[in-house]
Amino acid sequence: MKSSLALISVCCLAMLTLGIGSCQIVQPSGVTIHSIYFTTWDTLNPNDKRLLDKIEKAAFEFFWNGVDPNTGLGDASSSVPNRVSIATEGFALSAICIADTRGWITYREAYQRLLLILNSFYRDTTKANDFYVQGHDGLFYHFINSETGQRFGNSEVSTIDSGILFAGMLQCMEHFEGTEIDTLARKIYEAADWNSFLRPDGGIAGAWTPENGFSNAFTGYNEYILVYLLAMGSPTHPIPASSWNTWVSTYHFINPYGTGAFLTPGGALTPEAYLYQFPACWFNFNGMRDNYADYWQNAANALTANRHLCLIWARQNYADTLLWGWTACDGENGYLGYGVPFNGTVAPSAVAASLPFIPTLALPTLKYMYDKYSDKIWTPYGFTDSFNPEENWYDTRYTGIDEGNMVLMLENFRSGGVWNEFMNIPYIQTALQKAGFHRTRP
Repeated sequence: MKSSLALISVCCLAMLTLGIGSCQIVQPSGVTIHSIYFTTWDTLNPNDKRLLDKIEKAAFEFFWNGVDPNTGLGDASSSVPNRVSIATEGFALSAICIADTRGWITYREAYQRLLLILNSFYRDTTKANDFYVQGHDGLFYHFINSETGQRFGNSEVSTIDSGILFAGMLQCMEHFEGTEIDTLARKIYEAADWNSFLRPDGGIAGAWTPENGFSNAFTGYNEYILVYLLAMGSPTHPIPASSWNTWVSTYHFINPYGTGAFLTPGGALTPEAYLYQFPACWFNFNGMRDNYADYWQNAANALTANRHLCLIWARQNYADTLLWGWTACDGENGYLGYGVPFNGTVAPSAVAASLPFIPTLALPTLKYMYDKYSDKIWTPYGFTDSFNPEENWYDTRYTGIDEGNMVLMLENFRSGGVWNEFMNIPYIQTALQKAGFHRTRP
């Protein structure tokens, strides 16, 4: 395996010369890149449309197959029998709504599956032996047993994974407005007591376990923007608007490549794609901002930096300089989470989900991945999670959250379908208003 020391040296040099660790409250001006990204679904040629449709539909099939027939729960990405990630379930809920709209499944099939999943997360106290997923104060354990609904192993009650689950539920609520799905999704979301997870400093705890209680709140920009907004939008247990100000006051902007400033956790040069894509699967930040940052531009700048960083590494290591897509994903020796130095492992989902932000950079890479590597990474569920040609390693598995990221963001690029439903929800409009978001362009 080739060392990533060369990349680390480049990154450290960039930090020293550009001063990227300094904290600023308002997003600094930089090179705006909106002007070079005019590619839309309607401007694509028929072959490109067919390829993107093929990728999106194949990734949806991952969520449709292999679930428990009694609970609707399942995670084909899990290497442990019966272990299910609730975040994967959140993505599954939205993916099924998309499939209903696209006609990949019937309305009845979608409705019955969604009702089964939602019933698994709802505790009906009128039924003596009602099946329900275990949690704490209305939020749920990160990993659960699909057959029993109970906590899996020493898993934590996770605010971010619960947030992704609730986002999917809220889209179901809007998609099937006026039905039992609407009623169930509303009850589950409204039961979440976000205030119990609020820490003395005003931040939201990342987790709770019966053994250790609440963890500390994360600081600095990350995917928790979704958690704070969902918590502020709650009609029953909302956190105060001051919590938003507490969190964003720890933002750090960096601009290592001169293509525009963006946020990373703690100001480190780690623009991993999921940090910007997961919240945007549901929240459409295009044309709006709060008093601290333009989150759409933030994502576009960060994903452009993601590409730059990957290509710098490739040049340093004589690797494929047409590949990029650094994110949390499978690696040759296990899961690569946040902060793990880039080592040439790229994820097709990171590129596909960049299409709404930087389509003229993302589309050629996605096509290149399919054309050159599909014999190694293409399956009935589409792309496998990740690969590293430099190490001659090609994943044979999937990661549910990456599959979901791909389905939802491809649909948003294609039609804005998830955004159109989710942003129409009064809870979401309330949250954005409390956080100080205001329209900056149509």
